[in-house]
Amino acid sequence: MRFLHVSPRWGKSIRVIGILAVLPFLLPISRQLLPEALAQQQVQSGQAGPVGDVATNPVEQAEKDGTALHISLKELTKLALQNNLDIAISDTNEQMYQQKIIQNYGYYDPSVVLNLGTGRTRSANSNITNQSSTTFNQRDSANWNVAINQYVPTGGYATALFNSTRTDTNQTASLFTPQLQSTVQLQFTQPLWRNRRTDQTRTSIRLSNLDLKSNDSQFKQSVTNTVASVQSAYWDLVGAIRNYDIVRQSVELAKVTVEQNKQKAAIGTLASITVTEALAAVAAQQMNLIKAKQTILISENNVRSVISRDRNADIWHQTIVPTDKADYQDYPVKLEQAIETALKTRPELEQYDIQLQQNDLTLQLQKNTRKWQFDIVGTLGSNGTAGPQSYTSTGAPKIPDQFVGNFMSSYRSLFTEGLYLWSVAFNVTIPLKSRTVDAQMAQTEVARQQLLMNRTKVEQNIIVEIRNAVDNLDTCHEQVDAAKIARDLAEQELEGETERFDAGLSQNFLVLQRQNDLATAQGDELQALIAYKKAVITLQQNMYNLLELNDFEIAKGTSKTAPSFR
Repeated sequence: MRFLHVSPRWGKSIRVIGILAVLPFLLPISRQLLPEALAQQQVQSGQAGPVGDVATNPVEQAEKDGTALHISLKELTKLALQNNLDIAISDTNEQMYQQKIIQNYGYYDPSVVLNLGTGRTRSANSNITNQSSTTFNQRDSANWNVAINQYVPTGGYATALFNSTRTDTNQTASLFTPQLQSTVQLQFTQPLWRNRRTDQTRTSIRLSNLDLKSNDSQFKQSVTNTVASVQSAYWDLVGAIRNYDIVRQSVELAKVTVEQNKQKAAIGTLASITVTEALAAVAAQQMNLIKAKQTILISENNVRSVISRDRNADIWHQTIVPTDKADYQDYPVKLEQAIETALKTRPELEQYDIQLQQNDLTLQLQKNTRKWQFDIVGTLGSNGTAGPQSYTSTGAPKIPDQFVGNFMSSYRSLFTEGLYLWSVAFNVTIPLKSRTVDAQMAQTEVARQQLLMNRTKVEQNIIVEIRNAVDNLDTCHEQVDAAKIARDLAEQELEGETERFDAGLSQNFLVLQRQNDLATAQGDELQALIAYKKAVITLQQNMYNLLELNDFEIAKGTSKTAPSFR
């Protein structure tokens, strides 16, 4: 039998040719088996370092631990509105303004004045008509009076009096000793020019109502800003979680490359430096993974801070898991329509309009003080008298029977004996000159001009904000389209570079570079989507229709109840 003898040099060449011939058939199988083989090898050898296990997603870990809190964007927004401290402070401002209005209306609360008194007067006999049986006149008196005072919204002032008086005297000419007198009197003063249409009290009430209206505008503005902050923080968290997954996929892909290079280096088809290059790529991606996890934690804390005022709340011990995805949803908008909407709804302009109304009220009050004060005063009343009977020297009664008696007789005579009184008077006050009021009016006019100029400036700023927001939205839209194309091309480049590398037509660092390019492209696409979401929020915030478009309606409560959102 004859044997074919092969020299050692030719034998080595034949083995290499055989391996290269079989390699294309083994590579597809190795790609499927490498991850499992890698995992088994790491478990058996306890290998640590850059090619260790990929870290678990924080969301996945929370699902295992039972600390995951699944929440949608709308649920998170509603929760934030109910617990945000800025909104709670704004609601207390409303209570304060309501109490100021009540305080101003207190000017019209009626008042009751009671007067009780007693006294004695002694004077010399100086007139025959009031002389007494002694050398002096003595008059003892006691009174109990009631007065009810009431200011009315027409600028008038009403007073109701009910007086009772007892008088004892030693004058010989007096028919009543003691004399019991009673009086009922109504008096009303009404301004006819100054203070007829307005006065300090009515102006204060109107100003307080405008303050309350301004606070409502500021409250809605605060709610809108809170919603915008919450939604931006929500999408930042969504982006951070998704970015973590992208980086983790890059780590896994880089580890597969490490193992592939190890296999090829072991059979002599690659230099050992390629393994080192792949390990360096894994280490770099793992550093990015650690940073991505830190970004998730920071984003979670930002979300927690706007939805919980209690540092011991459960949410600080839970992992927030957003249920909304960063999917692209086109938001078409026309520039002119957006500007028109903003100019109609922006709270800054509304607050300037309120300030202009307050300025007009102040000017109206100042003009009022320059007018002549022309008041009409009307008085209507009745007198009653009673006392003991007295007689003449012949024994005839001096006092009619209807006036004889005690205080009840005096009260009865108020309405039965026609002892009435009435009067009408006109009071006129003419201001000759008031430089103080003139200066105040001039200052108020200047303040109005400043308000108008500032309002125009704010209008211009709003128009610029809307234009910038629309341009930014269009730019973000273009970035989303470009990032999607870039990501698709990066996937195709990595796939093609891998095939070329498997066929021996490329180099290891080019495959690693394509992997990094794909991770970058995926991250850029994610950031573009998040930027578009936030650009929509910014535009809606600037147009001031963020609440309406998100189906939130503010139901303001009373001074004793907090606002609700539905």
